[in-house]
Amino acid sequence: MTVPTVTVLIPTFNRADWLIESLSSILAQTRRPDEIIVINDGSVDDTLARLDAHREDVQVLNQDNSGKSSALNKAIAQAKGDLIWVFDDDDIAVPDALETLLGLLAADPEADFAYGRHDRFETRPNGKVMWRGTGYWRDCPPEDFLFESLLDMFAHQPGMLVRKSLYQRVGAFDETLIRSQDYDMLLRLAEHGRPAPTERVLFHQRQHDLPRGTADKMISSQDRMQVWQQYDRKIIRKVYETLPLGKYLPAGSALTEPGMMRRALIRRGIVMARKNKWSAAREDFIRAAGMTRTPLTQAEISDLRKMFMLKYDLDAGLLDQDVRKLMLEVKHTSSVGAQMSCAAARAMVWRVRLAVQHGKLLFAFRLALLVLGLNSPIINHSGEAQSSLVRR
Repeated sequence: MTVPTVTVLIPTFNRADWLIESLSSILAQTRRPDEIIVINDGSVDDTLARLDAHREDVQVLNQDNSGKSSALNKAIAQAKGDLIWVFDDDDIAVPDALETLLGLLAADPEADFAYGRHDRFETRPNGKVMWRGTGYWRDCPPEDFLFESLLDMFAHQPGMLVRKSLYQRVGAFDETLIRSQDYDMLLRLAEHGRPAPTERVLFHQRQHDLPRGTADKMISSQDRMQVWQQYDRKIIRKVYETLPLGKYLPAGSALTEPGMMRRALIRRGIVMARKNKWSAAREDFIRAAGMTRTPLTQAEISDLRKMFMLKYDLDAGLLDQDVRKLMLEVKHTSSVGAQMSCAAARAMVWRVRLAVQHGKLLFAFRLALLVLGLNSPIINHSGEAQSSLVRR
């Protein structure tokens, strides 16, 4: 059996100290990569001088400052490896990360990429390292990786090993994105490739407030969240316009199977809601609620309970008038719509408890009123009350 070769790509811009730490963790791997390429994206610090000590182990590509996407596109075109490991210049790999990722692909020859977890750390001004635990993670089967990634990103490039052929299949990194380019690429990899996961932590993600972006489009720590949301919305808008509806279903499912069209609409609506695109969510939910009187499946109920695990402006999003109006409208569409609203409302209950624990009593009270409104009985035409509660 031919042993696959591995190329590590490290794009960098003005982070000489951290770059050397990251590079050292790559050079210390229990299974050394076959090729390491550092792409110097127009750094004006002492990056090149610091890299000189590693000239026998590392190939350096230089370019005028153009951003991470441009740097990676240039390097992937020149990479000789069968597998690509994109590593950030501020993170640190665990010693057996590459060995672990290669093992996942060897155990699942049909997989196009392997991925694992990360934890987070911060170095204080006094040099003390503070650990923040593991980052957001979803334990999901390979067939649901795309849907879970659409809800939120949990597989990151420093913890992924991807076949170069898959990168060639999905196309280049989007050079118009100075943020979230990794998320855009992840969704394309997930759409066209099969993953092989592990629960193991493969890299340590550095938390810091230094600027990001390019020299002429620098993003400060104060603006980071706003800009990140802006680019995420751009990506999800493209997804809504181009991703086939059937791709929201578990891989291997088809829209022609009984009930799958409704589930696909519900799932797409959940994705749009999680990204604060409520008008798009409304269309899908109303359409799904009116398709059939068949009660929701347990799978659909489970999906709906993920809707209000919002990442953006959480408190404001839950109480937004448009959100309340949407859920009440869905509730009164049909008996299925009532079930949908109730399933989503039940996901809010733990938010109420959390708000109480943190002393946000007014927010907890207002959210509890919304939950009660979505769970309250519907009066039918004969004047009889019909419960909208979803039964297990």
